[in-house]
Amino acid sequence: MNILKKIDVMKGSDVCLLAMMVLNFVIVCFMGLVPVLTQIRAANMNAEDFLGSLVSVPMHPSRRLLFVISIYIFIVLCIFTKRQYSGKSDRIFFWLSCYEVCLVSYLMIILDMSYTGVIFLIVAEYLSYMGNQKNWIGFLMATFAVYLFCNYSLVNIIFPMNSFDMWASFYGGKKAAFYMGIRTSCEIFNLFLMLLYVVLTILQDKREKRQIRELNNRLNRANEQLKDANEQLRLYAVQKEEMGEMKERNRLAREIHDTLGHILTGISVGIDAVQVLLDIAPDAAKQQLGTLGEMSRNGLNDVRRSVHKLKPDSLESKSIDYAIQNMVEETSKSTGAKIYFVSYGEGLVYEADEEETIFRLVQEGTTNSLRHGKATEIFIRLDKYEEGIEITLEDNGCGSAEIKEGFGLSHMRERVEMLGGIITFTSENGFKIHAVIPIRERKTEEGLL
Repeated sequence: MNILKKIDVMKGSDVCLLAMMVLNFVIVCFMGLVPVLTQIRAANMNAEDFLGSLVSVPMHPSRRLLFVISIYIFIVLCIFTKRQYSGKSDRIFFWLSCYEVCLVSYLMIILDMSYTGVIFLIVAEYLSYMGNQKNWIGFLMATFAVYLFCNYSLVNIIFPMNSFDMWASFYGGKKAAFYMGIRTSCEIFNLFLMLLYVVLTILQDKREKRQIRELNNRLNRANEQLKDANEQLRLYAVQKEEMGEMKERNRLAREIHDTLGHILTGISVGIDAVQVLLDIAPDAAKQQLGTLGEMSRNGLNDVRRSVHKLKPDSLESKSIDYAIQNMVEETSKSTGAKIYFVSYGEGLVYEADEEETIFRLVQEGTTNSLRHGKATEIFIRLDKYEEGIEITLEDNGCGSAEIKEGFGLSHMRERVEMLGGIITFTSENGFKIHAVIPIRERKTEEGLL
């Protein structure tokens, strides 16, 4: 059994079937040649007693051997041709099988039913087409029944035939025993090959079933892993959606806080100034109200743009310096505070998120100075350095003894850190914001850095 495990079962069964074809060819040639030689020798020796003992008229010697070899060759051709059409054309396969059975029957008749081992060759061939082993037992039992029915002793009762023993007995003694021994040995070896083929075919079927089970197990494991992966993807998608919603809420909160905070601070301070001017200079109060109205409309437009993820209106078609200068002038007019802005960042090229961060940082810093610091003077400076832009905003307000980062300051820090920058808050003689933001694409008068 250990030897059988080491050989390739698929190739072993094919080799076994091929060995049966060769062995059966040798046997049928031997079984056909002995009567031919006996007939020729008996005729030359005028052995009338032997020829008279034959129970039937034998076929002509030359025709007998030619028929035996030709019919067996056609049987082998049928076997190989059927393999080509197996599973492709059932009709051709059926007619080839019928033709094969007729050839085998005729071959056994020519051999006077003295050799029926060729039936085992056909049985072995048919077993290769029977995938279900449950059908094997009935098929093998039917085969052995046919084998016994085709036995010479049974057929000779109805149809008298010249047995191989009769032809071999002509030689008498050891030579006759030698011929009989050759036939018996070949028949036993043919039966052994048949049984070996059945064993190899069963082993092949078991191996295929084991491989199918292993493949099914791997597929089941792969399906489980796929289910786990799909569940993880679903959880990740849910988590990503939640993170996206949270990020969007934070973005809207920052945008609305920066925009509305700046607008409402400017309007609040401007209304206080109008209240003072109403009695002293009504015309100036009206002018101030017009400025506040324009500022509120611009602010409302910026809020709408923030909701739709658009840049502030002043940044759409103008530079960052222009947008900051415009915001500074509007805030200064509406609040009366003196705001000074200077930029040394000419030539720098900003991405959209970099521009918006710088603008919102200056906007929120100005709002904090006016609302919390009560500042009357604000100084804003943009400086270019090796890796980007440096922003400084300081005021003359009341400052804070202990800086606590509320909503506005924390959002300033978030914006800057999202771009890989650094921001610090200090309070000495007012409040100071200092931020350093790296710029991805930096250009100067000499070109791209």
